[in-house]
Amino acid sequence: MPNLAEEFFKNPTAALVNIECFPWVQNKCLLIGDASHAMVPFYGQGMNCGFEDVFVLDSLIDKIGTAAWELIFAKFQKIRKPNTDAICQLALDNFIEMRDAVADPKFQIRKKIEAKLHALYPKEWVPLYTMVTFSDMPYAEAYAQGQLQDAIMRQVLADPLITQNWDKLDYEDIINQMDAAKAV
Repeated sequence: MPNLAEEFFKNPTAALVNIECFPWVQNKCLLIGDASHAMVPFYGQGMNCGFEDVFVLDSLIDKIGTAAWELIFAKFQKIRKPNTDAICQLALDNFIEMRDAVADPKFQIRKKIEAKLHALYPKEWVPLYTMVTFSDMPYAEAYAQGQLQDAIMRQVLADPLITQNWDKLDYEDIINQMDAAKAV
């Protein structure tokens, strides 16, 4: 890129925004995909989220039939809205994480701890990115689970010696904390 500085300053940047509108229905029209829930690109789920819209809508049409569009549309937006709000928030959160945290030694330790938890307890502790990207878990469930895991990890990382002792943690106790928090 021979003219990098010139090109950089010559091309303006635009704001990145989420679109979180509601309702998605007016009369016989339904918004889906980016028209109803465009998101910042920091989780890479925009197209997938749109495909999920089509899958859920198609499933409702199969279940209800085409004689009751108002019912289909109402159920569709009720099902999808919590999940699209969740992925929009996850995308914003991931931007902040990528911007502020990835170079932080505590963040790197956290990722090591979470990887070890997942290796030892693959069903009990699934990293948030894995839940969102490599499962069919609804975004709202992944977000809630991620919030729970974040609270537990903040407690774990509060240990002033965590960077030296992370591999000596009682990983079973961490899983027990999560089970106890889920029971509440």
